[in-house]
Amino acid sequence: MRTLKSLLLGIAAIGWFTFAAAQHEEDIHLGYVDSTLAVIEPHELAEPPHTREYTMEELLPGLYGVDVGWDFYTTDGHTEPQLRRVTVQQVSISPGFYGVVEGDPNPIFGSGLPGLWTLEYTGDPDSVHRHIIFAANTLPTRDNPLIFKFRLINGEALDGTPLQDSTITYTLQFVPEPTSLLALGASLGVYTLRRYPRRKPLSPKTEGGTA
Repeated sequence: MRTLKSLLLGIAAIGWFTFAAAQHEEDIHLGYVDSTLAVIEPHELAEPPHTREYTMEELLPGLYGVDVGWDFYTTDGHTEPQLRRVTVQQVSISPGFYGVVEGDPNPIFGSGLPGLWTLEYTGDPDSVHRHIIFAANTLPTRDNPLIFKFRLINGEALDGTPLQDSTITYTLQFVPEPTSLLALGASLGVYTLRRYPRRKPLSPKTEGGTA
């Protein structure tokens, strides 16, 4: 079986956004509330229980993933974001599950990794609009999703004012897309039929012993 590392290298070689464009979901917007770092959008993360679900699908044979966009929150009526800098800190992640920043085949999130990713605004809005593909060699199930939990630390407001670390641990939960569930169900159905074939009814002659 190809390793996850080799598969991620394959994505980088073929063209990252060939996959990212098809898998991209709503961006996570980072900002602050009352001088404390926080996720502002989407509302599933901004409000209790601070959990958002993402659907994974096959990117390459043996590689399943989804693109998650990240950005700084800009208040209505303003042209620049709330933040100058923030670090996304991995709190926990499912074994065998990795997060890779666009254009770089080396995972930044994963078991045994430092799990620290800093975003910094440099005057160009695109400088903080980034993408991470979360990927694994196996497809999760609804009953056993893949999990990534994070906090926001070491933040500064646009004017350089230090901000308090987030008091909330945010959770990204990854599940299979519905078509994958249907395919899995069909496969299980075929397996069941093969293992337990339907018995043919006995003929009257066999049941009674004579015609």
